[in-house]
Amino acid sequence: METGDADTTAPAASSPSEITDVPDPAEVRSKIAVLLGDAIEDPSPLYDLGRAVEAELFARYAVGDTRSGEYRGKARSIAFNLRGNLSLRARVLGGELTPADLCELTPDELATDALKLKRARMEEKATRKRTRGGMDAAFPTDRYTCAECGSTNCAYLPVSGHRDIGKNETWGSKDSQAADGRALVKCKDCNTEWTESVL
Repeated sequence: METGDADTTAPAASSPSEITDVPDPAEVRSKIAVLLGDAIEDPSPLYDLGRAVEAELFARYAVGDTRSGEYRGKARSIAFNLRGNLSLRARVLGGELTPADLCELTPDELATDALKLKRARMEEKATRKRTRGGMDAAFPTDRYTCAECGSTNCAYLPVSGHRDIGKNETWGSKDSQAADGRALVKCKDCNTEWTESVL
């Protein structure tokens, strides 16, 4: 039975080069150079500074492959920080930071002064939490043994009002666990802290 004008031939198979979707390395490098040039606000019409930074990134991180995650990630990080950090951008445009110097900067060094200050405050707050004060009134004792250094040179503070809310909610207890006699113990030799039942 004839179907008339309908074309019943199968489409030709694609060649292997058409199937793979590997980007052209020159195109990738060009796009990254433009990305960096835009972020720097490079005044040259061909983004000479952006191309110089890209060339340095390629030499350091790409290892001959533009698909390298480290190469692309570092390029994105530098571009992001250049857009948001006016002083960093001014240092690059003024020649104070060479493309090689820029590529060596860590994320902390690329950050704005405000972000650096915020990170420093967060670190200080975390440090204060880790190094708890108030152990001056602790009672010296040799009844506890430090699991870290094995010393018995310790001090303890009774923990009043200690309550494990999660445990109490799970098991339905409304009573505080303060009655079990918990203590905050600190090793005087290595400063390790832990809680334990009062001996």
